[in-house]
Amino acid sequence: MEKEFTVPSITCSTCSSRISSELGRLEGVAGVDIDLKTQTVKVSFDPDLRSPQEIRKKIADLGYEVME
Repeated sequence: MEKEFTVPSITCSTCSSRISSELGRLEGVAGVDIDLKTQTVKVSFDPDLRSPQEIRKKIADLGYEVME
């Protein structure tokens, strides 16, 4: 499954690297693609192991605002 999150507080490559690294450590996450220009985080994951809400919470726990 793939889900895209809008994260307006992503402003630099350091933010991007941090989010990508932390999400990549979650069981069930197969890939993370971040676009700084559109401030989006696209996550590929196994819905049997991880939910969109858990991914959203992880991004928020890292200190980034996640929009609907």
